[in-house]
Amino acid sequence: MQVSSLKLLWLSVLVLGEVAESLSSRQSDGLHGDRLCSRSMCVTAIVNGSFVDYVMTSTSRGIGWMAVGFGRAMGNSPMIVMWPNTDGSVTLSQRLSSGHSTPNVDANPPRKAVISQSYTVLSGSRSQLAFTIPTNGTNTRPFIIWAYGSTNPHSSATDAHFSEHDDMGEWQLDLARPVDFASPPSKSGTLPLFPPLPLYPYQRLIVAHAILCVVGFLLFLPAGVLLARYLRAFNPIWFQGHWIIQFALAGPLIVIGVALGIAAVETAGALHFGDKHRKYGFAIFFLYLAQCGLGAFIHFVKDKKRTRRPIQNYLHGLVGLITIGSAMYQIYNGFYSEWSNTTGRGPLSGGLTIFFWIGSMLLLAAYLGGLAFLPRQLRQENNSRPLSTRDEGEEYIRMLSQPNLHHPGPQTA
Repeated sequence: MQVSSLKLLWLSVLVLGEVAESLSSRQSDGLHGDRLCSRSMCVTAIVNGSFVDYVMTSTSRGIGWMAVGFGRAMGNSPMIVMWPNTDGSVTLSQRLSSGHSTPNVDANPPRKAVISQSYTVLSGSRSQLAFTIPTNGTNTRPFIIWAYGSTNPHSSATDAHFSEHDDMGEWQLDLARPVDFASPPSKSGTLPLFPPLPLYPYQRLIVAHAILCVVGFLLFLPAGVLLARYLRAFNPIWFQGHWIIQFALAGPLIVIGVALGIAAVETAGALHFGDKHRKYGFAIFFLYLAQCGLGAFIHFVKDKKRTRRPIQNYLHGLVGLITIGSAMYQIYNGFYSEWSNTTGRGPLSGGLTIFFWIGSMLLLAAYLGGLAFLPRQLRQENNSRPLSTRDEGEEYIRMLSQPNLHHPGPQTA
């Protein structure tokens, strides 16, 4: 009798365990969502039936305000702006803007959002603001814009004015991603985990774009400049190496790299001029093309009667330095913020920043060292001019610099 009771108790424990596991599996299986991060904030979306919880988490600094909008650009995209108040409360304000201006309160938003108390956390090691909103039909790949501001509005009113964002971006969520069953969300505000994903096609295009542009702009262009800076005072064929590096080698890489960037934006369905990185990229590309054209003009169109160095030569050097300097800033912006702001995969390794600054300092030191040969170069250019085109003062100085020319001594009787 006692053995039968033990068997019955054991069977009951097994059944209860299977029931609990089944219920837990069903609960987790019903949750899907996505999590994307930038250097400033993360956005986690958790789909639960006909509602979505959006959780905005500050990743580095304190929260002034954070916002999520539904669309691809700021104009005409319904936004939810949230900020904490000094009394421990949280303000949720639904806004709408017609362009790149401070959004106004939207009295009739297409979807009504409410504060998610279970996911909003203002204490401890992390701070997060969350809201719940109805799903947007059957669309599981919505585009969102996000923004982070470090300055608090200092008012709990929903129509309070807030300062311009410190960081912003646009992402496309994948709300069909399953939530990690081992870490379901809890009432304490703990967020679920999501399994890692391989790179999307547009992200692979971004990687290829970055590699080619780095090699073209930060390897070949500076190499061509340094070759000209160091060799033109010693070797008359420096120009052949200069144009081969700057145009024949760097040119194809830069053109293909820019084309891959355009293809990445197109594949992602984003806007080609959606942020500063894309706008500056086009500007730097056309600056490079203009620099190549200016170099060709200087080489092939010459005035044999010129009496001094043409102004376009100085302009060519200045535009070249501006092109490389702008490209350095653009590349730094690309891996420091644009990657995470566009893909949501979080910041890249800090080792890239260290490598970038070390390389930049070495390039600067190499260029400044090459300026020591500038006086020699200018003397050679002066000596290469026809005698008739030189100034009398220049010729007198040149004659005095010759060791075999001297004034005769006094005559003796």
